This record gives sequence, C-alpha cells and structure tokens, in this order.
Amino acid sequence: MRSSCSGFIAGACRSREHCASRRKRLSLSLLVLAGLCVAPAGLPAATPTCSQDDANSPLFGSFRCPEEFTSNEAKQAAVRDFMQAYASRFPNNTVRDMLLFRYRLLVTHSCVQTLNYMLMHVSPDSEMLRVEDRDFGPKTVEFDRKTKVWTVWFRKDGKPPEVSDEDLIFNFYSWKPATSPEAIANAFVSPRENLHILGEFEAPDDITKAPAYFIVSETLYPGETYGYVNISKISSVGSGAYTVTLAKKITGTSTADIGEKGRVWFISEEGKAITDVVGHVGVDPAWEQYLTQERK
Repeated sequence: MRSSCSGFIAGACRSREHCASRRKRLSLSLLVLAGLCVAPAGLPAATPTCSQDDANSPLFGSFRCPEEFTSNEAKQAAVRDFMQAYASRFPNNTVRDMLLFRYRLLVTHSCVQTLNYMLMHVSPDSEMLRVEDRDFGPKTVEFDRKTKVWTVWFRKDGKPPEVSDEDLIFNFYSWKPATSPEAIANAFVSPRENLHILGEFEAPDDITKAPAYFIVSETLYPGETYGYVNISKISSVGSGAYTVTLAKKITGTSTADIGEKGRVWFISEEGKAITDVVGHVGVDPAWEQYLTQERK
C-alpha cells in the first residue's frame, strides 16, 4: 500500500548457495506448475535481443495448456520441449523473458486452470498473475530497512507507480521473532494517518485453512484528487505471516467524494469479485528462504 501503511502492507544470484536454491525452487515449480523451470544453457542472464511478439511463431501454434495433459510426466515432457524450442528461437533471452512469454501463452490459450493455480501458489519465480481477466506484473520487489518489511508489487499491465490504477501487493515481514497474522492484523487496524478502516473479520484461509484476517480500508489524502480502496488478507506462511492487498485507485473531486465512491465500488459486483479473489490468493513457503537470501 502507500506510505501511510507501508510498514504493514504496502533478482540475481548473489552466491553459489543462492543459485542452487533458485534452481531447486524452479525445478520444484516445474513439477507442480508445468511451466516454471531452470533455464537451459541457451538462456543466459543477458538483455534480450530477439522479439517475443511474433504471433506467427511455431511456439504459439504448438502450445497446449498444462491442464490438457493427463499426467505429470506428459506435462514435464511438454515443458522440456517448450524450453528447447524457446532457447533455439531466442538464444540470448533470459529465464525471466521465458516466464513472461509462457505467461502470455497461458493467457492467449485461455489456460484458466493453470492461471488460477498460479494465483493460489504465488512463488518467488512468479512474474505475472491473472486476476479477473486482468494482467498484473511484471513484479518488482522492495525492502524497507526501517520497518524490515518486503513489498512485492504486481501492478496492473505493468504500469509505472504514478499511473497505476490497480496494484496487487504482497508484504512479508522480516521480524524476529516472527509475528503472528493476528498481531499484524491488530497493528493494521490501529489509528494511522490517512488510513480509514471500513471493515474487518476473521475466517479460515481458503488455501491453508488456518485463521486469516480480512481488512477493508481506504487510503485518503487531504487535498488530493485520488485515494485507494484496499482489500487485504493477512495469513501465515512458513514460520511467519504475509499480507496480500488489492489496491484500487479511486478518483474524485474531494476527500469525501473519493471516500464515498470507494465505498460504492467495494459493494459493487466488481468489488465483491475482487474480494473473493483476494481470499483465494496463496503464497509458496519458499518466499521465506528467498527473501532471507536476498538480504545477504
């Protein structure tokens, strides 16, 4: 979220151990997503020189959704074939380029089951996410050394922060000892400048079934012509907690006008659908180790 509450909501390999961990994580993702995997030798960490936008490429025509395959073995074989074909077609592109290209294929071919699964298992290797037929990403990662909070941004259509009208935001807390979701939720709703709580409730997490805390809030800035409605879920991951927030930008003529429009949007059909989606979002426990290594 924005500066008023960034303490709560709001890479390259650096060592051999980091690289090994990343390769392992990518390989595990391959088993469950049939789409995220370590790059072959033809995919170095270099600036891409080949365009990925050729819709006439054989990679488009031959692609099949992972859910079309009846076994994990068939999915893995299809991914290996895809990787080899991609490396041959784009020899100078990176792993990130490949993941972005594969995401585009999943969307173009309406691989709804796989796209939904990716949203339920957001991992450090996730670059793009699909929410209500809208594209969020590529991701950016920030660390606040003062609050010791990581913020992972997936902005709608990859727009710059100043013009983005919807953000999917993940916060991870590098606090020792680890803080519970309940403690974070209690701190979240405490009075803070510019943040107005519209509602809160506790319910089992759709993914983990552990207690989760849902908070609906508005961020309103006096004198500005915009604000945000924030739909947040605070839940557990690994030994700690995380927050996922969908922040919707609302414009208006005054703070009161923006606040009213935000409340109307929240109870609209779109607002209800987004609330349901946030409830279905989940994260991979690999984030804990990944972010620890990123700080080194």
